[in-house]
Amino acid sequence: MSDFYDEFANSIHIRAEGNSAFRLEAFGYEAADRLETAEVVQDLTIVPLQCRGRNRSPLRILGYAEDTADSSLVVMCSAFYDGPGAKLTKTDARVAFKAGVGFIEQSADGYLGENLEISSNEAEHATYFRDLLRRDPRNSLGKVVKFKFILVTDGTMSDRIRSIDSDEVCGRPATYSIWDLRRFEDLAKSESGQDDYDVDITKWLPDGLPCLPATSSESPTQSYLAVIPGHLLAGVFNEYGSQLLESNVRTFLSARGKVNRGIQRTLANEPEMFLAYNNGLTTTATGVVVRETPEGPRITSLHNWQIVNGGQTTASLAHFIRTQRGTSVDHVSVPMKLVTVAPEGAADVVSSISRYANSQNAVSEADLFSNSPFHVRLEQISRRLRAPAPDGHHVQSKWFYERARGQWENQRNAGPASHVKRFELEYPKKQRVTKTDWAKYAFSWSKRPHEVSRGAQSNFMAFAKLAAEMWEKDEDQFGDAYFRAGVAKAIIFTETRTAIMASEWYGTGYLANIVTYAVARFAYELEQRFPKAKYDLEKVWRTQGISAASRESLVSIARSMSEVLTDPTRPQANVTQWAKQEEAWKRAQRQPVTIDPRVEADLVDAAEVRARTVDAKRERVIDTGLEAVTRVMKVRKSVWADVLREASGAGVLSPTDLDIIKVVTSGAIPSDRQATRAWRALERCVDEGFVLADDLSA
Repeated sequence: MSDFYDEFANSIHIRAEGNSAFRLEAFGYEAADRLETAEVVQDLTIVPLQCRGRNRSPLRILGYAEDTADSSLVVMCSAFYDGPGAKLTKTDARVAFKAGVGFIEQSADGYLGENLEISSNEAEHATYFRDLLRRDPRNSLGKVVKFKFILVTDGTMSDRIRSIDSDEVCGRPATYSIWDLRRFEDLAKSESGQDDYDVDITKWLPDGLPCLPATSSESPTQSYLAVIPGHLLAGVFNEYGSQLLESNVRTFLSARGKVNRGIQRTLANEPEMFLAYNNGLTTTATGVVVRETPEGPRITSLHNWQIVNGGQTTASLAHFIRTQRGTSVDHVSVPMKLVTVAPEGAADVVSSISRYANSQNAVSEADLFSNSPFHVRLEQISRRLRAPAPDGHHVQSKWFYERARGQWENQRNAGPASHVKRFELEYPKKQRVTKTDWAKYAFSWSKRPHEVSRGAQSNFMAFAKLAAEMWEKDEDQFGDAYFRAGVAKAIIFTETRTAIMASEWYGTGYLANIVTYAVARFAYELEQRFPKAKYDLEKVWRTQGISAASRESLVSIARSMSEVLTDPTRPQANVTQWAKQEEAWKRAQRQPVTIDPRVEADLVDAAEVRARTVDAKRERVIDTGLEAVTRVMKVRKSVWADVLREASGAGVLSPTDLDIIKVVTSGAIPSDRQATRAWRALERCVDEGFVLADDLSA
């Protein structure tokens, strides 16, 4: 535990940049990052709020999130001790939850909005929560039908209690969960990278769910077919909420709205036809308990059950039951396919199943990207490309691109203490970049701060769509030069954040919004003032930092952006919600800003940048050819022999394909073009069933 605490505390220290006044907020961001990575919640807004309520009662929250996928308001409470060995008692937990519940209740009834200083963050958010909770709960969007209170702490609970009894807050169901240091450690060690949970089917079906095994018992992946009663599906969703939804499905429902009107009509008018009209669910689980009965096998429990296709069906059914009280769904049934996946590879497998299951609808926009060659390529580049040592340092290090959750920690902890030390020297934690971080840095520099402000997952979805289109158009643009530029944007963003925290004018609050707006406005101003020049991102990579002139300009611009975001005349009272609006960015573009004249030394002629781009693409083409040859030569000769024997004469391979494969089997090294064609031929053979997909990586 002490080792994990040291790692956890170090992460907080890195986020706080030595600023003691920012440590609570840094703790909030660290906890939020871990919870979002584990898909417990997404797009958390961290904003420490504390005040006195009625009878001088202490009120406090650390952050919140609107989970529109299951119509809940997530409220983050905290018990931050900022020291090792702290113990969280059940009394401490109740006090923290009471402070959070009190803030919500006294916001909802108007007391805080009427009695706090009107310009304070607390009053602003109290008004926001009041208006949010007054929305008509019968509407399908923008409502709150339940609360999820999450207590995060850097202490440990001696009795390992993870939750306390549910109750009601503001007339809505409320659940309470506790994330102490031990639970965060369990999460870090989890093979699935998620917070494990079990769904007890017998709670709704005492005899279990009848099922039909769809694979042989020897198969490494077991599949089942079943027909789920409507009340079971809705009941499970109401209890587990959006945790039941695979991350990209959750994001899709949050962005597009979850209630399908056609499904609502069928439930109301033709419930017995629901099975005939609905495509059903595709789901996964890392464990399934099946009980054999005289009537056949029955599922009694599911471990880490997730819906990867059919989230809208599930949410619409739960919405119907909730809003149409007294209406029976006894005749509603939903077809389901269930696939078991191994915990250690669950993230990638679930992503792939989701991709194929959703290939006919809009979820694929983000999910096709979540496990795409784009990520793989950036990961590969990051493992071999060394960054120049900054001035005063003699050791080169690398920037670690984290394609999948927990990669940095898993690889760091894969050996003894000597390995850990070497790994941290080669890949410092402050140089770890997750795919959502990459999207944040890219969109900030691309002048989309309002999209960045919508939260990590929502911003990533928008970035994923754009990047997928760019990849399809020309994948050769994503090489070493692209990676170096991306790291440069990360450096600009993080150095801006550090400088703002250290500035005299900055107090607390809205830091994430101010930083992305500052970077975007800086990039915009450079375009306006120097149309024939570009900011030299390669220089940032070479020096692993930005110049004093750029830093001072960014801090100055940040102050102007803070004024825009907190302007009393803004049309939306809540600053974090205002920052998400395109109109906020339009105002930011009109706001006068100051740039240090010395910044011109950080620019390079636009023609030179174009020449660099052309050279980088040529370099990438060479790399691609070498990769193709290497990939083909790694395939066992026996696999190529199977291809020649099984696929010849089947109309799958052309005479040219066969000739190239014979070159490969002879031991000769194919040309770049031949290797690319051989690989495509091999992929066709996989599609036709002549060889197994696993043979491609053999």
